[in-house]
Amino acid sequence: MANQVPVKTNRIELHPTVQDKWGRPVAYIIKQWHPHDMALMDTFADLCGQVLRTAGPVTQPTQGGVYQAENAYARIANHILGGARFGTERQDSVLDPSCRAWDFDNLYVTDGSFMPTSGGGNPTLTIQANAFRVGDVLKTRI
Repeated sequence: MANQVPVKTNRIELHPTVQDKWGRPVAYIIKQWHPHDMALMDTFADLCGQVLRTAGPVTQPTQGGVYQAENAYARIANHILGGARFGTERQDSVLDPSCRAWDFDNLYVTDGSFMPTSGGGNPTLTIQANAFRVGDVLKTRI
């Protein structure tokens, strides 16, 4: 796994034309790869290709990362993070330190969007731990 460098223009928006079955705009991810991420994915793909070639002939291309093609032969899994980052200042964050949306008393976010980046490892346990932390905050409000 490779750490993905945060890119300020990456975000989640409501789609201007696609709607759900109730007629509401659907969310979609706008993501651009940082050049560092692309270099890491290319290196990873090259190393995987070397491993495959040691086992015998390779009939499919193994070059490049998931960013290169819409229908790549192998997909690199991504945990989408950072869409609603938390912080101590509303000018540069969507959530306060308790993962509550600034200016909304009852909106808390407990998925991976609070994290700017995963640090190169699977973020699942961190996301779960944070959800329990936010749950403790919510218990004090009851």
